[in-house]
Amino acid sequence: MIISRQVLSGLLVLLVIGALSVYKFCIVKAPGHVKIDIHQQGRIRGEPSAPVKIVEYTDFECPACAAANGLLKDLFIRYEGRICLEHKHFPLPRHAHATRASIFAECAADQGKFWPLEDALFKSQKSWAEMFSVDAYFTELAVSLGLDGVRLTACVNSVDAERRVKKDLEEGKTLDVNSTPTFFVNGKRVVGGTFMAQEVEKILGPAGK
Repeated sequence: MIISRQVLSGLLVLLVIGALSVYKFCIVKAPGHVKIDIHQQGRIRGEPSAPVKIVEYTDFECPACAAANGLLKDLFIRYEGRICLEHKHFPLPRHAHATRASIFAECAADQGKFWPLEDALFKSQKSWAEMFSVDAYFTELAVSLGLDGVRLTACVNSVDAERRVKKDLEEGKTLDVNSTPTFFVNGKRVVGGTFMAQEVEKILGPAGK
């Protein structure tokens, strides 16, 4: 059977498009391509041009995440100006208040107070994790940090705040995140705060030189 040049050309175009589609999917899927999202300024700490870029998928009700938060604070002191961190919400289903905590933190980002509230939520984790209802506690905590309570209440009850949290969660699932905290350090997947700190030390040196 003889195939015309036009048919062959059409087939080649389809093959190229198909190959590019697979390649694009692999880029999105591959952990090595996880990058700091510069559009999420409210949840980025440090300069995006820093030599070490960390994307963290975390859960506010996770004790291991609270411990990792302490390690990250130490790393930012030791390696001043050399680390950029982006927080990603990944509330686990077994933690009753994790999603609500993420929503409050997301709304704090809208008022430029994400990092103070993030720190306060982790520090007080044992106090609120066993509560039946957390909204009043989280609101009081946020207001004590200087947030506008009226704006905060409107935000935490909005569909948009919850949507943003779910977006992070679904994104993490596409990257096979299944436990917290999970980090991508310069694109390399690392699970757990201790291993994350070790990976940073490998790149920057034990003394931050």
